Amino acid sequence: MVKNSGPAHNLADDIPRSTRLDNEGQDGSPLSLRFAGSPVVPFGMLSAVGLPPGVSWANRFSLLNAVSWSLVLGSPLILYAKSIGCGDAILGVLAAIPPLLVVLQIPGAYLLPRFGYRRVMVSGWAARTVFIFALAGSVLWPDSNLAKVAWLLASIGVFSIFRSITGGAYMPWVTSLVPADVRGKFFTRDQLFGQGGNVISLLVAAACLFGNPQPWQFALVFFLAGAGGFASLLCLVRLPDISTPESHARSGARVGLREMLRQRSFRRLSIFNVVYSLVWGGLGVFTIAFLRQTEGLSQSAIVLLSSVSVFGGLVSLLWSGVVIDRIGSRPIMTLCVVASILIFLGWWALAAKIIPLNPVFIGTLYLLMGMSALNFAAANNRLQSLNIPHQGRNHYFAVFAVATSVAAGLSPLVWGLILESIGTHHSHTGSIAWNRYSIFFGCGWLLCLPLLRFARRLDDHSGVNTGQQSATV
Repeated sequence: MVKNSGPAHNLADDIPRSTRLDNEGQDGSPLSLRFAGSPVVPFGMLSAVGLPPGVSWANRFSLLNAVSWSLVLGSPLILYAKSIGCGDAILGVLAAIPPLLVVLQIPGAYLLPRFGYRRVMVSGWAARTVFIFALAGSVLWPDSNLAKVAWLLASIGVFSIFRSITGGAYMPWVTSLVPADVRGKFFTRDQLFGQGGNVISLLVAAACLFGNPQPWQFALVFFLAGAGGFASLLCLVRLPDISTPESHARSGARVGLREMLRQRSFRRLSIFNVVYSLVWGGLGVFTIAFLRQTEGLSQSAIVLLSSVSVFGGLVSLLWSGVVIDRIGSRPIMTLCVVASILIFLGWWALAAKIIPLNPVFIGTLYLLMGMSALNFAAANNRLQSLNIPHQGRNHYFAVFAVATSVAAGLSPLVWGLILESIGTHHSHTGSIAWNRYSIFFGCGWLLCLPLLRFARRLDDHSGVNTGQQSATV
């Protein structure tokens, strides 16, 4: 663990009493702090006006962290795995490791009251960055592909362990820093910065993986991922910490799972996210596998096409962020489910040979994927922050993250095994081709249909005082 740099910094101490519209909430939490003159809408999404001082370091962290994780866990990782002979089953395992290990956030939540948010996050992110550099070095080993596959799985596994144990500090940390009435702006701004990092990393990856990539090119990509991870540490150190005894006593209070599930708003949001994660969990992996293995696109072409999703997210967040605090998260999340149905239908049409391979059509699908994923994340984060009470907040966030991440991890793992078992078998119904990828995409859009009704039942308001609600989901 790194040493504390001094007394814990409470953001409320930096705010003159004359600028507070109300002092503290009924639970004594800093969540109800508002700033005089802080507008609700409209917002300049790239402006930090209205946000607490120092919180912009969280957005910078998101940008640099995105450069890191999108290279080490995104399309370059899948393409490297394919280059050393990994099949769909191994790809499914690789995609499943990070979300499945999020279960470690539950024991990690017990570290937060003792060491503080910043200390835990900095220590974990430093350790995970070491293993990114280790992965970069292993690419250049002269060993067999089998040894490289084993080290690849081990590196991603240890990387994910440190990431999961300490990553649970981020959401309770930033929601303790950001007042409720500007969280829509903060999370939208956070997504914009994160996607800016994705743009940088994808363009760099496309430039590095030109032609028929050699091992040194993949090593360079992973080295840049490590450099981004190291730079993000500097932002975490500058982010104000919240580690007063009273704050951690409330946030770190132990709450039983049964008590959590009795809160209707939390229960509905958790179930919705679990189903959504099961549907979306394998999409990113198997679209890349489909384009590379079935359609024969080059690595650089796939990276460039997938980068369109980042631009889609950036553009759409500029308008959705303006309305998210005004109309709420539920309408945005409903639109994202509708977009998901269209996305799966489009990929199914390609895999079923109904629509011929067309870069413009593939780019459009990736554009919709980016718009849907980023807007869903911004709206979903806001809804989490409003419907998770401050009492036991660390454990609520940990349980929520574990439930959704396990679902996201099981999806590619199970589908990878199913697709591997289908193999090259295929059949036709008229002009429709049934193969392993058309079956996967077809099941995806069918599973999206029940989510439309479920999205309309989410509680789009603060659920802090609804802990005793037990209405049927």
